[in-house]
Amino acid sequence: MWLTAPFDADLIDRINRAQAGVVASAAYPLTCPQARDGRHALAGGYIGVLVAQRRGLVCPTCGHVQGWLPAAVLKAAERTSDEPGAAQAQRIERMRQAALEDFRRLVRAGHLSAQPMVETLEAMAPRPAAAARSAEAAAADALALAA
Repeated sequence: MWLTAPFDADLIDRINRAQAGVVASAAYPLTCPQARDGRHALAGGYIGVLVAQRRGLVCPTCGHVQGWLPAAVLKAAERTSDEPGAAQAQRIERMRQAALEDFRRLVRAGHLSAQPMVETLEAMAPRPAAAARSAEAAAADALALAA
């Protein structure tokens, strides 16, 4: 089965997570067919990684658009892993941080089609426990005042 563009926001997020390798069962990402031309940048550990956008998978370097991907790519990325939970979370966070820096560098260099990947990776950032507790406390305070 094939997934075809236009992609919705949820699918864009899922594809970009798989492309960046920040999933339980990372696989080789889909890359640009021109990735070996010497102009394509290393991002997320691979040269020429395609970034999901509404119109399809887009190469941030040359603008190549691929309007489809095999559904098996997402199924493979969403498989469960035998890796212990804490180790898996640490690996995913290390991959997220490295990929985020790579894709931010592409955006800074003017490759704006890498921005959706930056947004996906930033949204995955772990919330500090103190901030989470303070948000919960603020919500509880607001409920108490309303009562």
